[in-house]
Amino acid sequence: MGETFDREVDFSPTLPEEYQRRFDALTDELIEFQEELDREVAIRDEIRSVEQALNEEVSEGRIRYLAALEVLLDLIEIDYDIRKNSELHVVRPDPDRYKDDPEAFKEQERTILQKERRAQFKEESVREFVRKMERDNTHSGNGGSILDLITDGPELYQDLAPLQDQSQEEIAEDLGDVVQPYIQEVVKGEKCPHTGLDLMDIWRYFRYTWLTPYNTVPGRNINFLIRNGAKRNDPIMGIASLASPMMNLSVRDNYIGWRIEAVEEQLQRKKRVHEYEEQLPEEKRTPDKKTRTVTQTEWLETEEEYEERVSQFCSDIREALVDSIRNAIANIRYDDFVEEHPELSDESFVNPDEQVIEILEEIEQQAEQTIEDGEDENPEKMDSWEDRSETALFRKKRARALQKLLRDRKYFQEHSDQDDEEFIHTGLNNESGRRAIKTALKELKKERVGAGMMNIMVCGAIPPYNRILGGKLVAMALTGPKVINMYQDKYGDNQSEIASSMKGEALTKPNELVFLDTTGLFEIGSAQYDRVRVPTERGRIEYDQIGYTEGYGSIQFGPKTRKRLSQVTQFEEGRKVVRGRFGEGVSPRIRKIRRGLKNCGLETDLLKHESRRIVYGIDLAENAQDYLLGIDDDPEYYWPFEDPEQEQQSIYQHWIDRWASMRAQKTDILENIHEFDKQDFKLSSEIDFDKRQTSLGEFIISNS
Repeated sequence: MGETFDREVDFSPTLPEEYQRRFDALTDELIEFQEELDREVAIRDEIRSVEQALNEEVSEGRIRYLAALEVLLDLIEIDYDIRKNSELHVVRPDPDRYKDDPEAFKEQERTILQKERRAQFKEESVREFVRKMERDNTHSGNGGSILDLITDGPELYQDLAPLQDQSQEEIAEDLGDVVQPYIQEVVKGEKCPHTGLDLMDIWRYFRYTWLTPYNTVPGRNINFLIRNGAKRNDPIMGIASLASPMMNLSVRDNYIGWRIEAVEEQLQRKKRVHEYEEQLPEEKRTPDKKTRTVTQTEWLETEEEYEERVSQFCSDIREALVDSIRNAIANIRYDDFVEEHPELSDESFVNPDEQVIEILEEIEQQAEQTIEDGEDENPEKMDSWEDRSETALFRKKRARALQKLLRDRKYFQEHSDQDDEEFIHTGLNNESGRRAIKTALKELKKERVGAGMMNIMVCGAIPPYNRILGGKLVAMALTGPKVINMYQDKYGDNQSEIASSMKGEALTKPNELVFLDTTGLFEIGSAQYDRVRVPTERGRIEYDQIGYTEGYGSIQFGPKTRKRLSQVTQFEEGRKVVRGRFGEGVSPRIRKIRRGLKNCGLETDLLKHESRRIVYGIDLAENAQDYLLGIDDDPEYYWPFEDPEQEQQSIYQHWIDRWASMRAQKTDILENIHEFDKQDFKLSSEIDFDKRQTSLGEFIISNS
């Protein structure tokens, strides 16, 4: 069991005296309450009281106090405990409390996720959208209802029940008349030919049924519907979404090779360590100890194979590292810096010295001061890449990036006479070398992460198809040649906004989708992704478990809390420091929360929620990792792309053969399908329930 003191986080917001007294009185009361619901009611009651006073005066003290209360309420709602001596501490839930009960663990995680999901249904615009989608407009000629795109359970049951007593192979043959999956790209404005509904609205409606809240995300995004061409109206079997991947995901970056630890690992001889228990010799046995743990090393490559592999790797990675620094410098504009400073020339950026670094530092500081003074222009409002590059934001970014790149180019130049293995080993064993290698790896990542890979943000089945493992169908469909082509068609000629603003002219990165990543909802295995394998002519595409997330993020904080924390920052710092503006960096939500917590006097350690999730990596090309590392220039896809339509169909057939036909044999599965009533699936039922619950909650608080 995790020790309590290891899970405690100080919760001492910086408050004016008036609100400090109220906070102390409230938290004394909370300590007396043992039930979570009683604590929630007490905090909500205090929030309501303070918010009523906001109508009279909006003060920094009130907003800071409200923000602290909202943070505390969020934590109490997800099972945090509290301790109080002289100061208040919140206590994270024991991570081992569900060690022997994975279903209870999943239920707790669902509770955390549901909180923000339900918050979106309080928006009247969302409620009206749901009502509009469920309204039957066929009589008025305005199209059908979303219910026309949901297969009723008894209907699917009638199709599957007669097949139950056949062999799995026979069922697979007959299932072609019941399910004919196909994937459809969702394009806003395009209409469903069967219902007249906008494809994006269809996707959005089903997305609201997900456990996680629906949020639009910046960057690249492609949404998909998986439909059943064997049924009337081609009902929806599942939905999916590919989005720009997280910039920083350590287990994925290590898997691809973008971290220096991954380079060091490549220099080790491959082995597998076996651990087992063996019986102790009779003379060494005691009543308490009869065995000992023994480890045995199995070498997975001969010494000769190891030396050959390392030699080739050092040659390949050195060339990729040197090229990445050179290309990165070439893709950053500096001609205006040369014009402004007589001491600079083009040669300064080829063979850099300390003077060019110092001048770039001055340029960065001047641009930062312009931003601090609020005199910077918004690059998003400019049409010219050259004009964008001259804004304070991009002058700062260009000057900062060039300092690092020129410093590390200088290191590479100074060690250019070393052979490949010496170059890599020497670099890894001194501070300047490690820094240069890290910079080069980061540039390789920047070049490929936004263009050569995507994150599976949404992936799953719509009932009743989830009963026949439709989630696996969706996961498999995303690896197909049609999806790769859709990505290429949408982004193949796409100009990178950040890179173009850095260069001052249009820049298109190579857009070849070779890798997907995703996370399961929980730390324990995902039934949807585990054992998903797609056979192709050139090998097998697999969902590989490559590690876990670090359990750090913003999911525990709801929209109201985020709003209050942002207000605190605006009061404290006089402006919106984190504006979420193009070019300002990744994860604006987390940065806003972190800044808000600091300005409240709260620990940023509260961002650590410890809800780790499994990370999956999916190579779509045989050389995906070498391509993403810059070692290979062209991807070698598993699909031949000779007939993408037929190749995509082979995925659906494999799903039928491997998964759907097996499920159709099970009586309990068929009974479960028969029980599914699409009327119960309607979002309006859930929204009305939440509305009643909200009203009940307000009644309890007002009468407490």
